[in-house]
Amino acid sequence: MAGRGTTSVGFKLATILRERVAAGRYKKQFPTENELIAEFGMSRYAVRSAMQRLETDGQIHRHPGRGTKVLEHAPAPDSSWAIRTVEDLIDRNLFERPTVLSAGVVAARDYPRSAKLFGVGARGKLFLIERVSRTGKDGPAFFSLNFLAAEVGKALPPNRIGREPLIVQIERHRKIRAHRVRQELSGGTASARVADHLKVAIGHPTVVVHRTYFGWDGDVIATGELHYRWEKFSQTIDLFRGNLAER
Repeated sequence: MAGRGTTSVGFKLATILRERVAAGRYKKQFPTENELIAEFGMSRYAVRSAMQRLETDGQIHRHPGRGTKVLEHAPAPDSSWAIRTVEDLIDRNLFERPTVLSAGVVAARDYPRSAKLFGVGARGKLFLIERVSRTGKDGPAFFSLNFLAAEVGKALPPNRIGREPLIVQIERHRKIRAHRVRQELSGGTASARVADHLKVAIGHPTVVVHRTYFGWDGDVIATGELHYRWEKFSQTIDLFRGNLAER
């Protein structure tokens, strides 16, 4: 399983390990790297990648020389997270589980930035999904607008929207795969619409994240506009060398 697919394999292993932790399987002892390598037949790099994901999310703590411990009271996910791969963006959504506020066809002219990305004219249509993060003790962390081509959005099972990562749904139903993601961050202030959903005053400082998924052919698959309360947003970007040799 090693090689080019190591990162995605590590992502899949992390998902399995999270399920096992949630089920209480590792209360007494979390497996060692060697035990996971033997069980799943994958590389050490993939196993370490998976364990790093769990540690970043606060589910485990690794003690050098003493093994790995499952944290009994893992902290709830906040808006602090690391980006290494496309899978990290998908993975994050599994934990945020935002609430869907609305999903339906809208006029493209009302959202010129997204309309331009999809090559839709002023009289065209887009499919918009509005979501807000789960409310914390002092309010939601983000409010998002997610855009798809109208025909793609209408083809998604309505009862599944919001129950799994949006890009995963699109990939499965359209038989395509996201090859690249562009993420742009900028400072902003809350409009009346954003302020209402974030439970802040109009003009409250925000971090605006524009995230666009592209297929292998360069076509846009989906694009999102996320408005974070600035005090609830932080992000780490981990950069790796290309063509990482197997270890």
